[in-house]
Amino acid sequence: MTPRERVLRALNHEVPDRIPLDLGTTNCTTLTRKAYENLKVYLGIQKETHLMMENFQIVFVDEEVLNILDIDTRGIHPTPRPKQRVVDERTYYNEFGIKYHMPEGGLYYDMVEHPLAGKTLEELKDYEWPDPRNSMDLTGVREKAIALSQEGKYFLVGDMIDTGIFEPCWYLRGFENFLVDLMCNVDFATALLERMYEYQLQRYTLFLKECGEFLDAIFVGDDLATAESTIMSPKTYRDIVKPYHKEYFKNLKKMAPRAKLLYHSCGSIAPFLPDLIEIGVDILNPVQVSAQGMDTKTLKERFGKDLCFWGAIDTTFVLPRGTEEDVRQEVRRRIDDLGPEGYVLCAVHDIQPDVPPQNIVAMYDEARRYGVFL
Repeated sequence: MTPRERVLRALNHEVPDRIPLDLGTTNCTTLTRKAYENLKVYLGIQKETHLMMENFQIVFVDEEVLNILDIDTRGIHPTPRPKQRVVDERTYYNEFGIKYHMPEGGLYYDMVEHPLAGKTLEELKDYEWPDPRNSMDLTGVREKAIALSQEGKYFLVGDMIDTGIFEPCWYLRGFENFLVDLMCNVDFATALLERMYEYQLQRYTLFLKECGEFLDAIFVGDDLATAESTIMSPKTYRDIVKPYHKEYFKNLKKMAPRAKLLYHSCGSIAPFLPDLIEIGVDILNPVQVSAQGMDTKTLKERFGKDLCFWGAIDTTFVLPRGTEEDVRQEVRRRIDDLGPEGYVLCAVHDIQPDVPPQNIVAMYDEARRYGVFL
């Protein structure tokens, strides 16, 4: 099978020749800068690193690395424009006016100011939203999509980067503030969700105009859970957030008619899976196996007929702290639980700086060795 055929079979709930592999197709399935640079040294590759997201310090993965690890997927992305106003070498404001700062010796930028904190509904109406066209550089996106589509070898995933509706609302408002809004200030919450939905749909419309016809999957990342529980009750989700997700997903599928919807939420997301399936989610990422209620065997039994799984190799304990044999055992367990159909293997979220490169290589090597079916 070609890599694209392999992934398509798995996502169509058919048994592929082997477990498909992903790395780097989305901003939630790549590596942090330090982890990537360590991996390149380990593999003997000398090439400049290019960042996908400044705040999280995550990278675009080079073709040489993808070929060495035998990755079946390829990502289609714009070039982000994260820094709208630089304060100093460790501090900047993005297009929304959110202030980011990296502590000395830190590995990431943290949000330290939320521009809508303390604002009223009337003040929200006066907030000046950024121009979607200025959030990303689409140069070369169509050309890359056409070239990869004509080659026909790889499964193509489109991720315009920063794709959520719920998460960006609390980025603007502050996490605690927005959760209070959902309970006590619903008019503000819905007004902000409405505007964020419109903004993100405008961005994805621009992106998918360039490449939507060529994509096999579209990515949306919008965390709804922590490691212990969902962030809000199912009723709050259904009453307030879900209607916006429903319209968003429906419109994305119209603009990329052959693409499956790859949805990312970290944490204990299982209580929301029936709702997400109902509104068009085809694939769940990252399958955070260390979170409450995210046992992979149970997830497959409950949702495997309607949902595919993408991720599931533990990044909390096994990849950073385990031996190579621990990693191989983890890979075998997840393939047994989630395969042979309906599963694409990669790490739970982005590979962090403390993950040894030999464990990354062992993960993909074991998947190619153990996950063979035909």
